[in-house]
Amino acid sequence: MEQDRRFAVDPPETSANDTPGPQLLGRLYQPDARDWDIPRLLEIAEPPESIRQMTIEQVLTDTSYFSDWRSYLVFWRWLRTQREPVATRDTAPAWELTTQLDQGQTGHCVGFGWAGWVDAMPVAGTYQNADAHALYYECKVIDGEPGAENGSFVRSGALAVRERGRLAAFAFAHTLAEIDEWIDSQGSIVVGTQWTNDMFEPDANGFVRPTGAGAGGHCYLMLDRIADEDAYLFQNSWGSGWGQSGRFKMKRGDFDGLLQDQGEACCAVELPH
Repeated sequence: MEQDRRFAVDPPETSANDTPGPQLLGRLYQPDARDWDIPRLLEIAEPPESIRQMTIEQVLTDTSYFSDWRSYLVFWRWLRTQREPVATRDTAPAWELTTQLDQGQTGHCVGFGWAGWVDAMPVAGTYQNADAHALYYECKVIDGEPGAENGSFVRSGALAVRERGRLAAFAFAHTLAEIDEWIDSQGSIVVGTQWTNDMFEPDANGFVRPTGAGAGGHCYLMLDRIADEDAYLFQNSWGSGWGQSGRFKMKRGDFDGLLQDQGEACCAVELPH
């Protein structure tokens, strides 16, 4: 899991790693019956034959195909089927992410989780710490609490990123099978779960274990499935001094326990920019 990474150009005065604790946990949870699930997101037809014979530039300039987000979603899914399968790689994340963000001593983890998603492949971005903080405050506008420092929802982060024109649609995975399929072939996943006191300090091998008393809700980014360790790899937003250069691992069974306990795994369709 070693990888060359650059720090965000605008480091906070005080890193999140300086004092890890509940003040860094700002993920709220509230189910919404309108949320899509993964089967609905993937039940999208291929684009028509006439479109598939064109280049992307031709589609953009010569047709009105991309006049609404549904067409983007259809084309995106078809395009994914044309890619070479993503090889299982346990020495580096399947979805490369070269910027290490640091939320400082704030509870803005939802903004930072989504900023990491923007920065990660397959469509690399250039978001910095300031962008992540701005995303958090955009979430709070969506929440109806502008400027509040009481955390936000993973869903609000998806809506904020969609308003920026960076994603077409999103859905929530509810099983490890859905998560494995997405992380292996589609992209990174923004997750929100409970965070326990024992999770603040990964062990010598980079693993966190969700034991001990609950400390609050946290938002972070899943980058890879590590098959030979039966684990997932995540990037946190607490600076490079935390965990293994800002990253940690969790056994799939441990993550499943968090997922089933009001956890969220948000899979989003990223748009080119």
